Amino acid sequence: MDGRRAEGSYKQMELNPRAADGEMHSPDQVRLRVEQARKQAEYFEQQRINLETQRRELELSNEQKAMFSANLNEVGMKLHNAVRRLEQELESMDKEQREIESINECFKRHLQILSALHPQNWSTDGFQERLREALPKLDRAENDFEEAYSMGRRFRHTDTFRYKPGEQEETSLSLRELKETMAKGLAFHIPLFVLLLITWLIYLWVQHAAS
Repeated sequence: MDGRRAEGSYKQMELNPRAADGEMHSPDQVRLRVEQARKQAEYFEQQRINLETQRRELELSNEQKAMFSANLNEVGMKLHNAVRRLEQELESMDKEQREIESINECFKRHLQILSALHPQNWSTDGFQERLREALPKLDRAENDFEEAYSMGRRFRHTDTFRYKPGEQEETSLSLRELKETMAKGLAFHIPLFVLLLITWLIYLWVQHAAS
C-alpha cells in the first residue's frame, strides 16, 4: 500500500511541473528571468555601442593621423627645398660679395697710385722718364676697370656693374619713355582721325547728292 501511495505521489509530481521544479516556472520567476535577460541584452547592446564608438574614434584618429602626416611631409619638404635654395642663394651672394670686395680693393689701390702722380707738378727735366713710368700704371688701372665691368655684368645680386660710371643711364630710359609717349599719342589720335575721315566722306557724299 505504501508503494502505491509513493507511486501515486510520483505521478502527481510529474503532472504538476510547478511542484516538480520548485516553483521554477512561477510568474515571478518568469518575470525575473525576463528582466535579467532584458538587462543582459541592454548590457550587450551598450557594449556593442561602446565598441562601435571606439572603432569610429579609432578610424577617425587614423584618418587624422594620416592627414597630419601627409601635411607634415608636404610642409617639411617645402621648407627643406626652400632652405636648400636659400643656402645656395646665400652662397652665391657671399661669393659675389667677395668678388666685389676684391674689385673694390683693386680700384682703391689704382686710385691711390694715380692720385700720387700729380703730372701738373712734373718739371720739363725728366718729364719723358716720368711719363714712361706713369703710362703703365694708367694702362693697368684702365684695363682692370674695363675687365671688372665686363666680368661684373654677370652678377645677379647687384646692378652696380650694369652701367659704367659716367655713362648716361638715362639715355635708354628716355628713349623708352619717348616710344611710350608716341604710342600713347598715336592711340589717342587714331579715333579722332577716323572720325574726321568719316565726316569728310559724309560731306563729299552730301555735296555729290546735292549736285
